[in-house]
Amino acid sequence: YADRIHELLDVSRELSGVRDRLMSRNSSAKNYISEANYIEFSGVKVVTPSGNVLVDDLTLRVESGSNLLITGPNGSGKSSLFRVLGGLWPLVSGHIVKPGVGSNLNKEIFYVPQRPYTAVGTLRDQLIYPLTADQETEPLSYGGMVDLLKNVDLDYLLERYPLDKEVNWGDELSLGEQQRLGMARLFYHKPKFAILDECTSAVTTDMEERFCNRVRAMGTSCITISHRPALVAFHDVVLSLDGEGGWKVQDNRNGSFLPTESEFDALKSSETDRKSDALAVQRAFSANTKDNTLSGPKEHSYSTQVIATSPNMEIESTEQPHLIPQLQCSPRPLPVRVAAMSKILVPKIIDKQGAQLLAVAVLVLSRTWISDRIASLNGTSVKYVLEQDKAAFIRLIGTSVMQSAANSIVAPSLRHLTSKIALGWRIRMTNHLLAYYLKRNAFYKVFNMTGMEIDADQRITRDVEKLTNDLAGLVTGMVKPSVDILWFTWRMKLLSGRRGVAILYAYMLLGLGFLRAVSPDFGDLSNQEQELESSFRFMHSRLRTHAESIAFFGGGSRERAMVEAKFATLLNHSKILLRKRWLYGIFDDFVTKQLPHNVTWGLSLLYALEHKGDRALTSTQGELAHALRFLASVVSQSFIAFGDILELHKKFLELSGGVNRIFELEELLKASQSNAVMPSNVISVPSEETISFRNVDIVTPSQKLLASQLSCDVSQGKSLLVTGPNGSGKSSIFRVLQSLWPVASGRLTVPSEGIFHVPQRPYTCLGTLRDQIIYPLSREEAELKMAKTGDRSTSLDDHLRTILENVRLVYLLEREGWDATPNWEDILSLGEQQRLGMARLFFHSPKFGILDECTNATSVDVEEHLYRLATDMGITVVTSSQVSNYSSVYP
Repeated sequence: YADRIHELLDVSRELSGVRDRLMSRNSSAKNYISEANYIEFSGVKVVTPSGNVLVDDLTLRVESGSNLLITGPNGSGKSSLFRVLGGLWPLVSGHIVKPGVGSNLNKEIFYVPQRPYTAVGTLRDQLIYPLTADQETEPLSYGGMVDLLKNVDLDYLLERYPLDKEVNWGDELSLGEQQRLGMARLFYHKPKFAILDECTSAVTTDMEERFCNRVRAMGTSCITISHRPALVAFHDVVLSLDGEGGWKVQDNRNGSFLPTESEFDALKSSETDRKSDALAVQRAFSANTKDNTLSGPKEHSYSTQVIATSPNMEIESTEQPHLIPQLQCSPRPLPVRVAAMSKILVPKIIDKQGAQLLAVAVLVLSRTWISDRIASLNGTSVKYVLEQDKAAFIRLIGTSVMQSAANSIVAPSLRHLTSKIALGWRIRMTNHLLAYYLKRNAFYKVFNMTGMEIDADQRITRDVEKLTNDLAGLVTGMVKPSVDILWFTWRMKLLSGRRGVAILYAYMLLGLGFLRAVSPDFGDLSNQEQELESSFRFMHSRLRTHAESIAFFGGGSRERAMVEAKFATLLNHSKILLRKRWLYGIFDDFVTKQLPHNVTWGLSLLYALEHKGDRALTSTQGELAHALRFLASVVSQSFIAFGDILELHKKFLELSGGVNRIFELEELLKASQSNAVMPSNVISVPSEETISFRNVDIVTPSQKLLASQLSCDVSQGKSLLVTGPNGSGKSSIFRVLQSLWPVASGRLTVPSEGIFHVPQRPYTCLGTLRDQIIYPLSREEAELKMAKTGDRSTSLDDHLRTILENVRLVYLLEREGWDATPNWEDILSLGEQQRLGMARLFFHSPKFGILDECTNATSVDVEEHLYRLATDMGITVVTSSQVSNYSSVYP
């Protein structure tokens, strides 16, 4: 642990000096901060940490009052330019001048990313982030909150959540709602410059227009990254990047952005090139300027016809909407949970772990016998000293050395076996939980359908490890003192008779009763400690996940305040627990270790009175000394065993907290596997050809009705576009369709197989580039899939290369290769991740593709190209989107 901490400190020191070393290579590279009302790049080179040059020798000045639009293909360096501007990446050449104080972007330059960071806290905390209440120059009033939220149509959040309620907003809000909350945050801070990184990709065109008008009215200059043509009307200058170091700046204030006819033909001829993403946007911009409209050109005109609509809610207002039961279960009492744990952990005698437990029992008996022999030798040594028998004393030393050697083998072996038993139990318990956790989407239901904060990751990892280690120690701790008490009780009876045994047990029972009376509820205290540890760990996990957004905001001090608050709560609880353990330890030590000496003296006196004899004889004195010394050792060992037994009570109380946490999770996982959460009037029928909703209510786990009596059919070849404002239930329909949420009422018919889902931010698994495309299949399963389809002439890698060419990502193969395993989420832009998600769709080639705003970070021509590919492959798509650019796809 010390090595890991020092390694972290060394890395921190290294990072603090990396900027100075880079600056020493080129002394002209500077990142100036001044009172200027402009941002200026002069000869700036943007280089990734891996050494790729994205922008070379950029020279550009953005005056206050003007707006800059940055475009280019995914991965061309748009966001990377902001990382250099914000000081997250070092500036290797050139210089930057920017307004503000400090190197972050939260003062005069405010950052609004595509997925705005939402801190855990109140709604007010989200609006003033990264400030805290004591840092506000003008405190935000309730009326001010209402105005900010009304501007982005989020005022309903004030009714849904109490003002003082701390919420994990990232889990509560859709992406569109998070983006609108990011807009409201910008309106509160009113900076000179706003960096808008695709921050309106999930909102309607109307909301986007209102947002741009409001920013202009504030006098804030925008530097925007976007593929959306509608934004050209709000920007004066366009910076186009090609991702290979090249760039071009064009003025759009007087229509001068229009390309010449030859340039326009060049753009059309390079459609298949990687740069066509940026050029296609330019083409849309130029057409936009000609038409002087806010929306991009429509290559396909269409009209819609209302086929069906929801029933009249006023007529049916007397009917209560169907509610979906949340995932829950009746908690079992602790003894029942312990019995369930025993079924999992208790091994058979004939298996490996059963043999280990048997070996532990043998070692415990051996250790007790050795302890008895050592106690006897202690008395014998005194006897031989009094009798001055040198030969017998030397033989006794030899015997003692042999017994000490045996004891030195037994004790470490017992610890080793205990650790192996704990490891075996951890394997059993982890496999038992994972069998439910990763089956039938139970992990999703536990996080989203319980109405509770379930830290399943903490329970399956850290809590299981702690429970099995403590349990293994408890088992050996139970066996050894039990054997010791029985053994030394027999020895006590031989030495002092029944009276001595009665005195010993009377003291033990009184001491046990006293300690139980003064013992705190260590089980509940331990449970609370583990929950607080989990909460503290969660804050660090969020910090790691959202590191870049927090760094752009300059939110380090705000995050530190939140982390320190969690840590302070944990510390206060730990101090209370330590104080209770200290007070209990005083009583425990007095009863089990200090007071027993007096009992030993009393029993020794009784033994001496019963064996008066002729004390003048040396042999009699030796026998008496031997017996008294042996008796003292027996009593001492008995009280040590008695203390261990009493200690078991405290350990079991602490252990019960871990048992309750783990088996609460197990009960929820088992409940998720049953159909108890499905109302009895709901029918889900597998079908081969059609997706059909019949009078289906779409209800969230928080019992909010999003769609009433939805009825529609999606047949193969007849694609469906789902549109509506943020939070209206578009993604919720897909959750019901994929059985992540239960159907509240009605009839849902789905194909038994052949449905593939592509979310807005596709999941990038740990593995190679090949693994990203074939997910969730392994390489062997993917090759078997190709063999079943009859395509034996093409290898898997050749087939995947063709798919990458179709989605215009073949450069990833040339750059990384098939077998590289970087963290793909970190090295790919959102647009690249979305195209990789579409590549995954094309590989699996399902009957139905569920596309949840999965192309909103790609350019217009790439988006249309991907949809045409899906149509040509015979994939019927069901798409969620804010815009209507899909007339050629959706009938």
